[in-house]
Amino acid sequence: MATIKSYRSKGKTKYMFKVYLGTDPSTGKRIDTTRRGFSSAREAKQALTQLKAEYDAGRFKTKNQDITLGELFEKWWAVYEPSVKAATSGHRYRTYSNHFKKYDDLKLSKLNTLWAQDVVNELAKEFKSYKTLLSVLKLVTNYGIRLELIEKDPFALVVYPKPLENSTKVHNTKNNFYSKDELKLFLDRAKASSNPVFYPFFRLLAYSGIRSGEISALNWSDIDFNEHTISITKTVSRDSRNNLNFIAEPKTEKSTRTIFIDDETLKALKAWKTTQAKFLLARGVNALSDSQLMFPTHDNRIAGTTVANSRINTFYNQNPDLRRISIHGFRHTHATLLLEAGLNIKDVQERLGHKNVQITLNIYSHVTQQKKQETVEKFANYLES
Repeated sequence: MATIKSYRSKGKTKYMFKVYLGTDPSTGKRIDTTRRGFSSAREAKQALTQLKAEYDAGRFKTKNQDITLGELFEKWWAVYEPSVKAATSGHRYRTYSNHFKKYDDLKLSKLNTLWAQDVVNELAKEFKSYKTLLSVLKLVTNYGIRLELIEKDPFALVVYPKPLENSTKVHNTKNNFYSKDELKLFLDRAKASSNPVFYPFFRLLAYSGIRSGEISALNWSDIDFNEHTISITKTVSRDSRNNLNFIAEPKTEKSTRTIFIDDETLKALKAWKTTQAKFLLARGVNALSDSQLMFPTHDNRIAGTTVANSRINTFYNQNPDLRRISIHGFRHTHATLLLEAGLNIKDVQERLGHKNVQITLNIYSHVTQQKKQETVEKFANYLES
């Protein structure tokens, strides 16, 4: 709101005003303008009215239709990236690049409900969790609304369809784990493989429940062979824009944990440490360094998800009769078998590094429901015996 004020200049009464016109779309900053030197309040009011009209006509701001979604994304990213953990920003950058970059050249004036509905429909056909993917695009468009570059929320009136369960691209997590017998067969094959990294890598995944980013961040100094423990204090994140992996803080506070490891897994890791040391020493690398990674790339760099996926794909190609699960499926396998073995849900939560026990209950409801049924049956059998 503008206020016209009088002031004295060289012995004469003059008039001025200061007015807020809006937001600069290129910087996101306020546009505050001051005008002085008017001979009367009426003259100042006329100038103020004209100034507002000129602003509304677009003289002092870049018109919305001249800005593309890609340009808006860059403005949003410059503010968003420093405000969150690298793992979070990296994940959302990949999501936008993989699913929404194709809209980069679209003018903001074209971001209407019809466009938004098409985006939603396309995602729903392919992904069961499409709303999670869509949330990244909404962060960008909502930022545009805050900058007054987008007049109305294009997703406000969208109808969200039910995901198509028969889509080939729907993520199927229900069977993304091995049974006890399936895991034994998988690890027997891995142990017999000519690639020495397969058995210790997959064994540790299956017997620890560690995340793929956490296993890639492990140094040999993180393992205590005497105490049978591994300390998980970090994870690997991806800088998608600069195409590099780096060591970052763990996913949550609960992700920092120390877990016990069984004898056979420790034995496999000791054998791998010896094999790795011989390989590295032959290349002039100090394998005894505390910072040496357990499972680096072939050139001893930080391994990301692509390396882990490459390992398991190579292994499955060598063993086509095995049922395929993802790298993350070994974490599901570990938790599922722990619960089936009768371990307390709280202990499973602590071992997995879940933020709270409800996350564990939600993910493994299929096992906990089964255990509840077994409890009722045992109670009834006890009373009837």
